[in-house]
Amino acid sequence: MALGQVELAVRVIAGLFVIVAPTLLFLGLWRGLEAMRDDELIQQVHQHAEMQDQSPAGPDWPVDAVRDAESSPLSETSLSVVTCDTCGTPNMEDATYCQECLTELA
Repeated sequence: MALGQVELAVRVIAGLFVIVAPTLLFLGLWRGLEAMRDDELIQQVHQHAEMQDQSPAGPDWPVDAVRDAESSPLSETSLSVVTCDTCGTPNMEDATYCQECLTELA
């Protein structure tokens, strides 16, 4: 009879572990992600969204209407840029395919 009680105790402990361990791991992951949160980036995105809401044209500007060489993120860096012959999108020099239209770059 004692062997049956030991087996039952082992099964109860294993069941509790299966129920409690994922919950504790999830809570640890949640706290870790909160600790890694970049508040400055979130604030910048929020300010950018507010500026778009207050602009005279409104937030419905298409992204492609603003795309040119001066507004490209690549033009702000010191990286060499290769322009796609098909769509004119600036790409990094070591890129094999265009990031916009996926055609092979020369």
